[in-house]
Amino acid sequence: MGVKDWIISLFNSGGTLDLNSMENGKITAEIFYKKLAIESCINLISNAVSRSEFTTYQKGNPVRQDNYYLFNVQPNENKSASKFWRDVIHELVYKNECLVIMPKMSNQMYVATNYDKAEYALKGNTYKNVKIGTYALTDTFNERDVMHFELHDEAMKDVIDSMYQTYGDLIAYSTQTYKRSNAKRGALEIPVTYPQDDESQKKLEKLLNEKMKRFFEAENGAVIPLTNGIKYNDLSSTGYKTGSDSRDLKALITDIFEYVAIAFQVPPTLLLGSVADTDKALTNFLTFCVNPIAELLNDEINRKFYSKDEYLARTYIKLDTSLIKVSDIKDVANALDVLLRTGSNTINDNLKILGREPITDPIGDQRFITKNYMATDEFLTGGGTE
Repeated sequence: MGVKDWIISLFNSGGTLDLNSMENGKITAEIFYKKLAIESCINLISNAVSRSEFTTYQKGNPVRQDNYYLFNVQPNENKSASKFWRDVIHELVYKNECLVIMPKMSNQMYVATNYDKAEYALKGNTYKNVKIGTYALTDTFNERDVMHFELHDEAMKDVIDSMYQTYGDLIAYSTQTYKRSNAKRGALEIPVTYPQDDESQKKLEKLLNEKMKRFFEAENGAVIPLTNGIKYNDLSSTGYKTGSDSRDLKALITDIFEYVAIAFQVPPTLLLGSVADTDKALTNFLTFCVNPIAELLNDEINRKFYSKDEYLARTYIKLDTSLIKVSDIKDVANALDVLLRTGSNTINDNLKILGREPITDPIGDQRFITKNYMATDEFLTGGGTE
């Protein structure tokens, strides 16, 4: 191969020198923005739920017995309640369903990582080939022995995957375009009188493969020696840049996060870390995302742990999400005063809202009401007037 043919082989169809081809390598890029957005949403939801408290009631009165400890402290000997419910939410949101098994006589709960479900119309479903982590169980579990949580009719992750196929291509293309637009560019002038002997060709090959490669990759400036009439002209500062810039790439990534947030009913401002209208966004997050999940957990837990008669007698469990939103005492002082003097809250109820421990004195559970309140029938008959 002559020097002319060899030089031509180093250039791509656009007439620019392809340094990657000289290295016999190829740059590949993995786009992880979808995974980051989904996991960020799941973590946001699971963090919120893990801050909640399962309150247990017996005939309408709050109690702290075995079920309270099971749901709030230690569901099983290997995990705390916080980690356990994070795992439940991750499975539920990511896979659209989660199976929690309750082996007989163990009084413990475990999140199944894999299982086969047999559905029936007129009797309870069964679950086989259940795995907890890598441990496979040989038992067949009936519906009454498990808690099976289902979120949506269709898994949101599958919808996101379909949407991301297009956006993934756009992000990958924009990334490569940004790199090309900001890459060093130049024109190498090789005179027609350049020697054609083998030694001169080897020197030219070394110049292109080694010296120019180091010159282009240098971060803090570099100088390249040129001989035999070879000239290098820098084109990087001549307005040659075309295509997308970093703002275009950021806009595409932001779109991914916003679409994923919408899919999971998470306000995009929370997912993106924006501080604008945080209180309103948090309220929407609790109303449309966390509370529906809490209701889903409540319904499945109550129908598996309590009988119909017990539930109607107000013996049940409830996931209290009021602790998720941190309250500044200055912001809620007036509201707490109204709740206390109208008898809506006890002193301990107010302390719970503030994230404080209740007091053990019986006065903490008493209800108070100001004297200027009276029943409507008493007011209509003139009661309380002098």
